[in-house]
Amino acid sequence: MRNHHYALGAALLIALALPWTLAAAADLNAPIDMQAVQLQQQEQNGVRYLQGGIGQDEANALRKTPGYDLHVELSTGPEGKFQSGANVDIQNAQGQSVLSLVDAGPLLYVQLPPGKYKVTGNAQGETVQQLVTVNGKTPTTVNLNWR
Repeated sequence: MRNHHYALGAALLIALALPWTLAAAADLNAPIDMQAVQLQQQEQNGVRYLQGGIGQDEANALRKTPGYDLHVELSTGPEGKFQSGANVDIQNAQGQSVLSLVDAGPLLYVQLPPGKYKVTGNAQGETVQQLVTVNGKTPTTVNLNWR
């Protein structure tokens, strides 16, 4: 009986720690080699976005970029390793696609007006999704994780 409680406690700690795995991996105070950064603002359907995060310098540069209301982190496995190459679709509350990307990630920052959205990611034949609310004041972070 006692071992069951320990296993349950350990599983709970892992579940609580998972969303912080990607954030903990970044040292936002580390110097950034801007030659390793290939970020370019893009636009689709009037929606501006940045995507990238391949390499620590690019991931840190993206995380320091202000002005994006929705931060989407794509990861795989219980350890939260970065996942790139996913298809990502963001729909508004009316079910209309406002942004649809192929080969996205592992980080995607999007400028959206306040509202409710459904963020769907597809990678390796599996689909994950989350409902989010963008408030226009502080960025909302979504972690799409394929286990």
